[in-house]
Amino acid sequence: MSAQALEVRMAHLEGAYEQINHRLGNVEQRLGNLETRMDAGFARIDARFAQIDARFGQMDQRFMWLTGLMIVSIFSPIVQRFVFR
Repeated sequence: MSAQALEVRMAHLEGAYEQINHRLGNVEQRLGNLETRMDAGFARIDARFAQIDARFGQMDQRFMWLTGLMIVSIFSPIVQRFVFR
């Protein structure tokens, strides 16, 4: 094997390694962008869940008031009937 052929093969390998390095850099950059977008998306989802939790908290309080009023309105005629008879 001649020294010139060896140098050509080494140059070819060096070029291939540079391409691999460049491609891996692009992949790393794309994964970083994807990670940033996913973090932003999860933050939006967390904010929406927080809004839903706040609404359910208000609904729970309203539900309790409504349930209490319904129980009072159902039992008040019964109590009046027995007390004022």
